[in-house]
Amino acid sequence: MDELNKRIIELMIRLDVSKTNFAKALDISLPTITHIANGRNKPGLDILQKILLTYTNISPDWLLLGQGEMYRKQYKSVDYTALVARIENVRESINAQQEVYKTIRNYHKILNDEVLHLKELDEMIDNMESALQQKEEELNSIGKILLSDK
Repeated sequence: MDELNKRIIELMIRLDVSKTNFAKALDISLPTITHIANGRNKPGLDILQKILLTYTNISPDWLLLGQGEMYRKQYKSVDYTALVARIENVRESINAQQEVYKTIRNYHKILNDEVLHLKELDEMIDNMESALQQKEEELNSIGKILLSDK
């Protein structure tokens, strides 16, 4: 018996289907499946195509060439909706924090400028106090001269 015929028999066993149900699923006659199962006939391309179209989880490499596993590797369908939502939430949070940062940075600059201005005013006040003291001393000095002239 041909290896391809053996793989079709193995397929029916693993799928746990009778020859009758297998023939119905493939829409072919029972005698055709019986002849394949008995090794009398090899399956034609049309039957192989029907098998692969009907049982989509069967590996074509295994069925046609006897290579690899019987079943195709099943790739998980990953739903990234939750991750995308998390990314959007983080992005919104970052944007909000950037706005707060900009506001604080602007206020910081304004306050820094005010502090520098206050330091300048302190120097001006110190200079004015010193000048006023000199003027008061001069005034007192003039007052003493006036009083001593009497």
